[in-house]
Amino acid sequence: MNPINIFAFLICISIVTSAKSQLIQGYRFEEEIKSEDEGFTVISLKKEGLALIREKKDIEHGKKKWQLEILDTTLSKGWSSELELESRLTLVGYEYAPKHVYLLFREGEADYHNFRMITIDFVEKSTKTHEIKFEVEFRLTHFIIAGTSAVFGGYVSSEPVILLYDRENGLLKVLPGLFVREMKLLDLRANQNESFNILLSEKLDKDHSNLVVRTFDTTGGLILEDVIKIDPKLIIQHGLTGILERDELIVTGTYSVSGNQQAAGFFSTVVDPFNDQTVYYNDFGTMNHFLDYLSPKRSGKIKAKAQQLKTQGQLPSYTTGVIPIRIEERNDGFYLLSEAYHASTASSNSYPYSSNYYRSYPYGGYGGYYPSASNPYYSPTRYGTPYPGNNTAALHDVLMLACVVIKMGTTGKVEKDASMKLTNVRQSGLEQTGDFEIHKDSILIIYKKDNEIFSQNEIGDLEEKATVKQTLIKLQNDREELKNDHDSEGTTRHWFNNSFYVWGYQVIKDPQRVLDKTRRVFYVNRVSSR
Repeated sequence: MNPINIFAFLICISIVTSAKSQLIQGYRFEEEIKSEDEGFTVISLKKEGLALIREKKDIEHGKKKWQLEILDTTLSKGWSSELELESRLTLVGYEYAPKHVYLLFREGEADYHNFRMITIDFVEKSTKTHEIKFEVEFRLTHFIIAGTSAVFGGYVSSEPVILLYDRENGLLKVLPGLFVREMKLLDLRANQNESFNILLSEKLDKDHSNLVVRTFDTTGGLILEDVIKIDPKLIIQHGLTGILERDELIVTGTYSVSGNQQAAGFFSTVVDPFNDQTVYYNDFGTMNHFLDYLSPKRSGKIKAKAQQLKTQGQLPSYTTGVIPIRIEERNDGFYLLSEAYHASTASSNSYPYSSNYYRSYPYGGYGGYYPSASNPYYSPTRYGTPYPGNNTAALHDVLMLACVVIKMGTTGKVEKDASMKLTNVRQSGLEQTGDFEIHKDSILIIYKKDNEIFSQNEIGDLEEKATVKQTLIKLQNDREELKNDHDSEGTTRHWFNNSFYVWGYQVIKDPQRVLDKTRRVFYVNRVSSR
C-alpha cells in the first residue's frame, strides 16, 4: 500500500473510531426496599433531574401515603416528601413541565369518575390539588399539560372529545368541532411554545380517509388546521406530531393495507395548511435496515419481493406489528423512534386503546396517561402509556423484535434508517424497550436486559456493519456482588443531551457490611455516551 493510500486508510479509521460512542455510568441512585414494597414510577424532568413516586403500604384514617423523591442530574436527592391521599385514588398518569411535575389520580375504575391532579412545584417545594369531575361518561386516553391548561383526550361513546381544564380558574370546557363518529383520536401533544396539537383520522367513505391536524393555544383557540389526503389504498394505524422545536410541524406514523391489522410501512409529511403537501410512504421491505432483526437470507427475500411489488405498482406484502414512540427534532430534520413486535394474543377491542408512556413515552419528556397501572413496577414513558398514541390493541405475551430509528429531512422524506435487534425480549404487555440519541453523526440505540445494557452505533453513511456491545450495569463499588437482577422490571429511557437513565431492582451482596450483607435495592444509573 503506497503512503497516500495508507494515509487515507488511517483517516477513514479515525473517522469511524471518533463516531463510535463509549457508555459511561458516572452516577447511581439506590434505595433499599423490601420484597413487599410497591415499585417506583420514574419520571424524566429532563435537565432538571428525575422524579420518583410510589405508593406506600401505610394507610391511616383512610389516607394512603405516597413517597416522592426529586433527584438532580447527578442522581442526588434534592427533595423528599410524602403525599397523603384517599386510599381509593389510583395513580394513572403524569406529565412534566419546567419546574413542575403533574400527577393524575383517578377515583374508582369506571369511565364515569373523578380525577385528582396534584401539581408539584419541585423548585418551591410545594403542592397544589385540583379536583376534576367529568359530567359525562368519558373514556380517557390522553393527558397533557399545555401552558395553563390540563388537556384530556378521549371518547364519549365512540366519538373523540378534547376537554380543557383551566388550572387557574378551575373551569372545564369542551373543544368544539369533534363529536364525529367516523373520527379517531391518534395523538394529543403539547408543543414547546405551550400550544398543543391533536391528530385525527377521518373516514370519509369506504375508500377515502384524511388526516386532520389542529393546533390550539393554551385556552383552546384554534391556531391552524390542515387536512391531509391519504392514499385510498392505505389505512393510517398510528400517528404522532412533532412539538414545534423546528418551524415545521412533522406528522408521521405507520400505515397498513386494507384488511390487514399489522403495519406495512411508515408515512411522513410536513404540515402545510395552504397547499396540498406530499405524503411519503415507505414500506418496510424497501428500507435499508428495518429488517436487520431477521436472518440475511429471509430479509433478502423480503426486500427482493418488496422491490418487485413496488415496480409493478402493487401494495407491499410484508407486515408486522410496529408502534411509533417519539420524535426528536434536530437542525437537519426529524428522527422517529419505533419498535417492532410480535404479539401472540390481542383483544378484539383494537381501536382505540390507551396504554403512557400511551409518553410521554411517555414518549420531549416522558409522561401521559396509563389506565392499566396495576403492575407496581410499571414505568410509563412520556407522551403516552407505554407508547404514545393510545390507539393500539390490548396485547399479551409480546415478543419485542427491534428498535428502529428513521431519519426524515425537513420536508418529511425518509433519508436513512437504523435498526437494532432486541434479543429474546418478552413482555406481558406492549411497553417501550429501547431508546436512542444522536451521537455525532451516528444513531446510538440502547436497551436494558437482565443486568446488561446493549448498545449499537450506526455510522453515518459508511458501509459498516453495525455491532452490538454489552455493558454490565455498574454497582456502587467493585467489592459488591450482584446476586439477582429482576429482568422483567426496569428499563432504559433517553434523558437529556447524551444521557439515558436505566432503572430496575437488584439483590446485592456486600461482604463488608456487618449486618444484612445482602440487600434488595431499587436503582437508577445515569448512562452517558462520549
